[in-house]
Order: sequence, then C-alpha cells, then structure tokens
Amino acid sequence: MSAAAQVGPGLEGFLAELARAGIERGSDAARRATHAWPARVLAHVRPASREEAALVARIAGAHGCPIFPISRGRNWGLGSALPVRDAVLVDLSRLDRILDIDMVSGTARIEPGVTFAQLQQALAREGLAHHLPSFGGPVDASVLANALERGEGAGIAGDRYGGLFDLEVALSTGERLRTGFGRYGEPAIAALHGRPAGPLLEGLFSQSSLGLVLSGRVTLAPTLQWSRALMFEFDGEGPFAAAVPALRELVRTGVSSPHDVALWNKAKRVSSMERGAAAVAQAMQAPGMAWGMSIIVAAEQRELLDVRLAIIERALGPLAARALSAGDRDEGGARAETHLTGFSHGGNIVSAYAAKTLVGAEPLDPDRDRCGLFWLCPAVPFDAGAVLAVEAMITAATQGPAMFGALGLQAVSARALHGYVSVAWDRDDETTDGVALDVHDGLAARLRQAGFLPFRLGHATIASAAPPDGHAAVVERIADALDPRGVMAPGKLACR
Repeated sequence: MSAAAQVGPGLEGFLAELARAGIERGSDAARRATHAWPARVLAHVRPASREEAALVARIAGAHGCPIFPISRGRNWGLGSALPVRDAVLVDLSRLDRILDIDMVSGTARIEPGVTFAQLQQALAREGLAHHLPSFGGPVDASVLANALERGEGAGIAGDRYGGLFDLEVALSTGERLRTGFGRYGEPAIAALHGRPAGPLLEGLFSQSSLGLVLSGRVTLAPTLQWSRALMFEFDGEGPFAAAVPALRELVRTGVSSPHDVALWNKAKRVSSMERGAAAVAQAMQAPGMAWGMSIIVAAEQRELLDVRLAIIERALGPLAARALSAGDRDEGGARAETHLTGFSHGGNIVSAYAAKTLVGAEPLDPDRDRCGLFWLCPAVPFDAGAVLAVEAMITAATQGPAMFGALGLQAVSARALHGYVSVAWDRDDETTDGVALDVHDGLAARLRQAGFLPFRLGHATIASAAPPDGHAAVVERIADALDPRGVMAPGKLACR
C-alpha cells in the first residue's frame, strides 16, 4: 500500500478540520530542494499564530495525519523544506513576532518565523548592546530553528543551542508545555535562568521535531567595545599542521573562546567568495592560500584586546604566509554592520553555486536556482592529522569536474571541531544529479568508518544514524509517549 493510501483518510479529515478552522493553505514552492528526494508534500499549511499552530498539531494527532514542521524552509543542503517522509508541511514562517528583548541581560524571546536579519535589526534599533552571533547562512533563516538544529554562530554565545531555554511546545496530544521557569507564569527569573529544578526537557525537541516549538528564549552576545577579525593564511599542509596545536592551545588557555575560531580549506574560502563555476575554478588554480584560520578577538578594554592580539600573533604569525586583520568601525569611528557584531554575511549560500554555470539573481536561492548541495556535519578531533584526513576523503569523493567539495570547521572546545563538509554540483546537468547521492553516501560512510561521526543530520544521512546500543529503543519509547500516533515529522529520528 502506498504512503498516500495509508494516510488518505487521516489526511482528508485533517485538511477538512483545518479548513473549518480557517487555517491558511500554502503554495507548491516548498517542494523544491538542493538534491533529489522521494518524499512528497501532501499539503502545505500556514498557521498564523501560536494558537493556530498548536491546533494544527492537535488535529494531526487526532486524525493520525503525518506533519512536518518547517520554520523558514532554509535548510539548504540538509533537506530544504521537504519532509523526510510523505507528510503535510506545517510552515511556521508567519509566527514571526519578537516577543521581548532584554538588552540588559542579553536575551530575546522569539517565535520560529523570526529571521536573523529581523532580530539583528531590532537589536540595532535598541543600540546593539547585545547582538546575535552571526553565521554564513541565509539572513532570512529562522533563528529559533537554527538553534534547535544545533547550528552555530561566530564569537561569544556562538553555541546557539547551549544558550536556548524556556521553550514553549505544542504536542500532537493537544498538550502545551514550557521547559523553563516560564511554566510558573512568567516570573522575572524566567528570562534570566534556563534551568529550573527537575529534569531538563529542551533536548527532547532538538533535532527531533517531536513537538511544534512555538517560542523560545535565545541568548545574545555582548557587543564589546573593541574587536578585530584575524585571518592567517598558510601556503601548505606543513605550516598549517604546525599551527593547529598552537591554535588549540590558544583556545585551551582562554586567549580565544571556542566559537571565535574557524578553519577553512582553500576550496571553502574560494567558494564562499567567488560566484559561479568559472570564477571558482580560476581562483582554485591561483597559488597559495592552502588553508586559513580565522579568529575573532573582542574585549571591553583596548589594552586587553592588544594583549590578546599580540599573543595570537606570536603563536601563529611565524607559521603563516600572510596575516590579515579587519575591524568593525568605519572611517569616522562608528560601528559598521559586520559579522563581528552579528550581521550575517551569507557566505555559505554563495558556496552552493560553486559548480553552477550561471549564478542566480539576488537574493540568492539555491532551491530556485537548482543548485546541487549536500552538507555533511562530522565531529572531528582538534588535531591537524584528523582535519587533513577529512579533507583527503572529500577530495577522493569529489574527483572529476562535476562535483565540488569543500571543508570548514569551527572549534567547539579545545578538544573538538565541528566540520562542515559541502558537496556542490549543478542540478541542471542531468549527468550529475543522478550520482550525487552515491557521492554523499560514500563520503558519509568513509567519515563514519574513520570515527568522524555526525553531530547534525540531513535527510540523506538519517537512515544510517541509528546507534547500535539501547539508545534508539529508549528514544523511541520517549517519542511514543510524546507523540503516540507517530504523526510528528516521521523519519526525522533514525529509530522512527
């Protein structure tokens, strides 16, 4: 029996009840993605409020109709806005209210449709005493969804999930809950402290979609008075390999905080700066710049900034071929809108076009422009040998002119890095779209076999993610308790 036949009666009853409630239906635009995927969008609904979204979840549970929540549909390279299995898309983009901003304590309560640009501009209007850690993704992506999927930002508070608390969640059972002190009626402490007594539940809704997260509180970064962005370039693997332990020591001793530090191979840097296959190919042929290390340095006192800059220069400067530095102030001394104070730059969107002959119109949209793109996200030891081994795997997997592989990594501690492996191709070239999944699967398998296990999953990697012990069985029992009819994001969890 087909999936459509299995959900047919439930789908019909679900849609009929939504129509009676006056909940808006969406368009077919969400059916595009950056790679081929067999799951179908059975319908597309767009609740206008948290109350409507909670009603959608309850009705889905009552009718046994599978639903798949998206916030802004910008999950490019990991599934875009497609469900993992056939389901109704529940599009939360209309839930776009900033419920409050605490510029003294540095938190904001937001709905899932709030974008990076929207929140950052609101913070700028408030004086930018705090900012949103920037990232290379689309500025119209969802801040809350990025945090729930354990996406990361640059600089202090870059661990977005670590700074997420007091979620408001609707379950398919019809229940609603708050995971923080907000369950007690919005006491002042709810905006300041995220860990009330008892079991902590935020983790149940991270990378799971076991409930509709209707709002949550995110932690902002303090905008310190002085900041610089450094880039050290290395012309070969030898100098780079010697610099990695020096960089790790800077993190271990607190000179640099983990999310201040990133590593980039040449392919990643080039594809984030150049647009289109011809420009990328030409830049890749240019000599030098085999690897780069970027470091954000910030301090409230100029003297402390200068000391940190001097220590970093002493550690990395002798090994680097070039060192670049940039600030965040214009010629008049006013703060400019840069990634140092939370204004995201979208470099990862540009990299989606690394194999495209033609680059699309602004704003860039890889789904619309038929960019082929996969992301793989391995956790990697903070070790030069491990980093170079991952790069070698990417090179082997993407040999030939059709596929373009790149690697960026961000420190999450002095022990480990989060790897961001991109594989790009042109979906308009019929000879490449068909083999891209094989390239992805082969590379994912090699990374796993080498012990570089994923910290984040795309649709194509979920099936191979089930752990070999009792973890999956326990997660499945929890999922059955929260979502007894299994309607929430079927296939999102490897065990379900």
